Amino acid sequence: MKKNEIEIIEEIRKRFSFPKNLGTGIGDDSAFFRLEKPALLTADLMIEDVHFDLSYFSFYHLGFKIVSVNVSDIYAMGGKFLAFLLSLGLPQSISEEQLNDLFDGIQEALEHYKGHLIGGDISKSEKVILSGFAIGECDKPILRIGAEPGDKIFITAPTGLSSAGLSLLRGFTEEEKRQIKETKDLSKLNHLDEKFGFSVRKLIQRHLMPQARNPHRFKRIAKAMIDISDGLLIDLYRLCKENALGAEIYLARLPILSAVVKAAEYTNTDPLKFILSGGEDYELLVISKDERAEDLGLIPIGRIIKEEGIYLNDPGKGIIPLKPEGWQHF
Repeated sequence: MKKNEIEIIEEIRKRFSFPKNLGTGIGDDSAFFRLEKPALLTADLMIEDVHFDLSYFSFYHLGFKIVSVNVSDIYAMGGKFLAFLLSLGLPQSISEEQLNDLFDGIQEALEHYKGHLIGGDISKSEKVILSGFAIGECDKPILRIGAEPGDKIFITAPTGLSSAGLSLLRGFTEEEKRQIKETKDLSKLNHLDEKFGFSVRKLIQRHLMPQARNPHRFKRIAKAMIDISDGLLIDLYRLCKENALGAEIYLARLPILSAVVKAAEYTNTDPLKFILSGGEDYELLVISKDERAEDLGLIPIGRIIKEEGIYLNDPGKGIIPLKPEGWQHF
């Protein structure tokens, strides 16, 4: 890459404007941001060959995703996303085109979530590293603590899409991966649907460019909440652990997308592994006892119980204890 750090930062300043009435963004040692309500702060890291594979991830996809995964944490607290700081570790070999694609993805995500880029840092590194820091605000944060025995467990949409998409991506030909990297609008990958005979596009999009689930419609009835970033089981376990309680999931109530089942068949995987343990769906898991929950679009999948642990209620096999499996770094 021919541009130096000063030139890159100047390009970022031109691309990502920040309204002066909100404070001071890029250009000072720190960003100054005016908040009217309690602040929500979160950070997420994405590292090449740990969180993503550049054989099928484009820099555009990465830019969109690093914003989404941070916004999801703000939404999981019932908050409103406001601003974003981004720190980059980039190899010397990165091209200006790749850098522009990264900024395009970030810009599209910020426009989608109605937030502003207000600062960050850039460094040379051996691999691509993206570190996001999101700022939000809320009237009252919705915590993981707050669940009680008898409360219902809800999710905002079917799970398993991202992990099913990842499983397919790993088996694609080099030409198919190249086509995906060159496509910004992943909904246009019609030929993949035709080849596999099911909606591969939806699964790929959930993995490469997930959209965080805004809780504005149902946050007032939520007693506790967590985003499903590492897998339904492990994130439900974390919420239950904070409350010293357990959970029972009803197998018959789990929403199972046909594309996930077909991807499981194609990759010789148990679909429940995708649905229960697959990560990076960035849907929300909501605890509530409000009778309006389903009318607000929430999907009931179980209940909170006194006995600690996670259990699957299988009509054919009875109550089965489950391990809280999902993505863990260590």
